[in-house]
Amino acid sequence: MNESIRRKRITAVNFLLGCILLTAGLQIADAKVEKGTLWRDAVKTDLDVDFDGTGFHARWQYHRCHCGDLLIQVEQTAPDGVFTGELLLVDGQVLLKRGFDEQGEDIAPLIQAPSLMLQLVYELLNRAEPKGPFAVAEKQQWDVEEDEKDFVLNTGLASGTFNAPWSVKGSAWRTDSGRRRFELSFQFFVAAEEGSMHQSLITFSGSLDYRKQGFPYPEATSLEGWRMQWLSLSESKSQAVPEGVILKSLRQEAKGR
Repeated sequence: MNESIRRKRITAVNFLLGCILLTAGLQIADAKVEKGTLWRDAVKTDLDVDFDGTGFHARWQYHRCHCGDLLIQVEQTAPDGVFTGELLLVDGQVLLKRGFDEQGEDIAPLIQAPSLMLQLVYELLNRAEPKGPFAVAEKQQWDVEEDEKDFVLNTGLASGTFNAPWSVKGSAWRTDSGRRRFELSFQFFVAAEEGSMHQSLITFSGSLDYRKQGFPYPEATSLEGWRMQWLSLSESKSQAVPEGVILKSLRQEAKGR
């Protein structure tokens, strides 16, 4: 091989490798979590939840839009079947659903469990590591107990209380991509019918991604095939989204109310 050609090929290969490394470096920089970031600031949250002894398991993916919308992709397993679908909360006012064919006309209950469990996970992580995700690099082990203060949750869509004593054990670590992975076991007590206290367990695992990224559905997305229900108007029944409505126009209507 001509020496001049060989050198040019080596130079080209080195240039490509440099571009790849530069791109990787930029991706790592983009994934950096700033000091002061809160656990709940995640742009994308993957959450697996198992309610011990109930036969109920859920896998929820949450996507937050900078505009304030929330998309939840749902897969839930219960003793009576598997339920899948998508929930889209626009401006905190109107709830849309696609899938969940077994659900009745009132779709508001669909978002109660995923919103409550998301807040619970964020609060548990905050109790375990108050400094937030910035403080998690190497794997951390947690063991937190609370004997006096109840765990009170209120998402605006659902509320719940876990009476003391309760405890959370688990761990969290930073992945190569900059996400924060976690595994948590939450133990608490509930009152049985005869008045005695029964210990319950919920286990969580998942990941938190704080990198800026596009929302899964762009503004021009047609909402045909979805059902909608205005929570801000206390509607008790959903209706099919009218023909021609796109996500942008629904956002504008919500903000104008």
